[in-house]
Amino acid sequence: MRRMFLVLVTGMTLGLSTLALAADPPPDCTEKQKAVDDAKSAAKTAGKPDLSSCKEMKGKEKSECEKPLKDKAKEDGKAAKDKVKEAQTALACCKNPKKKGCTP
Repeated sequence: MRRMFLVLVTGMTLGLSTLALAADPPPDCTEKQKAVDDAKSAAKTAGKPDLSSCKEMKGKEKSECEKPLKDKAKEDGKAAKDKVKEAQTALACCKNPKKKGCTP
């Protein structure tokens, strides 16, 4: 009885160890991580308008010059934040493909 028990335990241990070796290796997500880092650095600079061309103007003329530049910078900042969010979602799906919202 004892011998049969030892044989069963040994067999189960070997069986489980081969299953662990057969598991898929983790995916390589370095490209997606780089995309997230690039998008974050771009988002930091995208929301800042370049007002140097309006520096010499005064009053109403200056505000009329700055308004379109600020509006464009605001749109660019929003687009950059959306890009960061997409890149982070892609990275999360790369790390865990079974996550909700990820397509295989």
